[in-house]
Amino acid sequence: MRILQAVGISSAWAIGAGSVADVYEVHERGNALGIYFTGQFAGPLFGPIIGGYLVERWGWRSVFWLLFVIGCLLLLLIIFAMEETYRDEKVWGKHGGLKEKEPDEKSDETAIDQKMINPLASLALLRHPFVLIFAVATGFAFGGMFAIENMLPPLYTQTYGLSSGIIGLTFISPGLGEVIGSLISGRLSDYFLNRARSKRHGVAIPEDRLAPNVWPAAFILNPLSFFLWGWPVQFGWSVWVSIIMFGVQCFAMVQIFNPAMSYLVDAVSDRGASVTAAANLVRMIWSCVLSLIANPMTAAVGPGWVTFFFGMLNLFWAFLLLLMKLKGEKIRKYSGY
Repeated sequence: MRILQAVGISSAWAIGAGSVADVYEVHERGNALGIYFTGQFAGPLFGPIIGGYLVERWGWRSVFWLLFVIGCLLLLLIIFAMEETYRDEKVWGKHGGLKEKEPDEKSDETAIDQKMINPLASLALLRHPFVLIFAVATGFAFGGMFAIENMLPPLYTQTYGLSSGIIGLTFISPGLGEVIGSLISGRLSDYFLNRARSKRHGVAIPEDRLAPNVWPAAFILNPLSFFLWGWPVQFGWSVWVSIIMFGVQCFAMVQIFNPAMSYLVDAVSDRGASVTAAANLVRMIWSCVLSLIANPMTAAVGPGWVTFFFGMLNLFWAFLLLLMKLKGEKIRKYSGY
């Protein structure tokens, strides 16, 4: 049932970014994606708080009844309020401006090629190095966060004696880090892209999405916050140290996640949903793997070494992000984008 639940939510993850690419032009897309991702990141802020107290008051089944009601409401909204956003890039162009019509073109209709649907076609995009690099980058950052979420409840109970409700409250810190970080990242992404665009006389490239806020997050805040989450818990320091560091890690994570996903949508704008789906597959595989190994590794070597390992994974991959900033245009052209 959890697999079926994940299949259902995967459509929103993939189609959402594609819809944003359809509706917003490149110069305003970063902020729009930041708001869109904020909605996703608000879940870790409110979910554990509500879920923790529901479990204490009415048991674990109450959480699933609440999710069932929310799911029904969302289904009604999708059926009655959600509109189609598909924009044919052959008409509009990848940069959002309507192409001038040739004199002999018909003005009342656009021919659309009918193609057989291949549900696995989006995976072929992973053969492009730039897609794979950004997909794995988001996978390490996002997967490390997922792993800490799995490690946190048993460690906080064993080390600090916290109840389910109080543990839920500790998720306010990462939730705020994600929401605030996503809003800031989206605005900075558009600001720096538009500044670079003006210097090139109106031409923007996806590498402009890798704004200055990415590098302190990728090389310092993200790995350091992993280090400073696990070791304080292992040494029994104040719980506030790890609570604050988890918030810092989530803030840093979205400084990497949002520009990376905006980059892919800009680079493959005519297949925004497909490239998002391909990146989601890689990200969720790493989230699964890191979450799966986190607790057994914690039992074997302690949380300090586990989060040190997660931090080093992210630090290593940050150099590939820097490579994309410096050589991304050539790498994309090699793949035909």
